[in-house]
Amino acid sequence: MQVNLKDAASVAPPQEAGKDIPHLAGLGATMRQVFAAHFMRDCPHILEIGGHIRPITPYLTHHPLSVTSVDPKTEAYEAAELNGRPCHVRHITAKFQQIDYHYQPGSYGLVLLGYSLKPFGRKDPLGDLLFSLIDNAKTVVIEYAPELERAASQVPHIISRPSVTVRGQFDLHLHDPEIAGTPYAARQFYVLDTRYSAS
Repeated sequence: MQVNLKDAASVAPPQEAGKDIPHLAGLGATMRQVFAAHFMRDCPHILEIGGHIRPITPYLTHHPLSVTSVDPKTEAYEAAELNGRPCHVRHITAKFQQIDYHYQPGSYGLVLLGYSLKPFGRKDPLGDLLFSLIDNAKTVVIEYAPELERAASQVPHIISRPSVTVRGQFDLHLHDPEIAGTPYAARQFYVLDTRYSAS
């Protein structure tokens, strides 16, 4: 497994990197992370796209070989241990389109919490790169707010891919005062299997 930043010079930490936003600050954020971590337990490598300032890393309870979280607002971090065992941990401040991914097919779980991917220059979020990462994952977890147009218009293209099957779909209604009365309180959570899931 290898993950390389294509253009490090273009990835200075954003000015608002340390700022939180309400739907990622309260109880609801923690619940989503715990659910996602549960479905990653059989994956030797974890790739998270969109961890914001709260990556999945501390919520993982198993002993993966590597954890990589990519988000333009995440704080850069690297460690050699997780849960008391050797693990290559990297939090990379970048758009996912700026990274070269070299995973063995079926060796990793893909986490897309709070899905709301934006284009990067001329690179649309839905395209060969994302679809390849989905198709070659062992397990995919995707979670989003259906009332948000960008996510609602993209997620159906992911869950309807012929390469995936829906293992589980959950409606989450988060009774979290931080997001009460906002579109962020109602969520959809999917667990997707691929041809690698049984291996």
